[in-house]
Amino acid sequence: MDSLEERRARVNEIKLVTAALYEAKVKDEEILRVLMKVCDAARVEATNAFRNEKFMLHPCRELYQYLILEKGFEEHEADVFIHNKAKLALADNRELSKLSPAKMFDAINKVKK
Repeated sequence: MDSLEERRARVNEIKLVTAALYEAKVKDEEILRVLMKVCDAARVEATNAFRNEKFMLHPCRELYQYLILEKGFEEHEADVFIHNKAKLALADNRELSKLSPAKMFDAINKVKK
C-alpha cells in the first residue's frame, strides 16, 4: 500500500502532466492515453484529472491571471475571488469554463449568492 506521501506525489504528478498537456492544446483522448500510459493512471483516474483541469483548474488559472494583469487585483484579492466565488460558480455551472476570463468574471459577479 502506498504511503500518504507517495499518494500525494502521484496525484501531483498526474495534475502537472494533465495541466501541461492541456495548456499545450493536446487532444483530449491523447491526454487520457498519456496519463494512463506514462502516469499509470486508471481510465477513471485519468478522466477525473482531465475533467478537473478542463472545467476547474485551467479556467481558475486564466481568471487569476486576468484579475491581476487586467483588473489590477492584488494577489491576495485574486486568491479570495477565485476561492470564494469562481470555484463555486464553476462547480455549479461548467459552461462558465468555456468563457473568456473577462466574460467569466462578469458572469460570476452577476450570480447572486
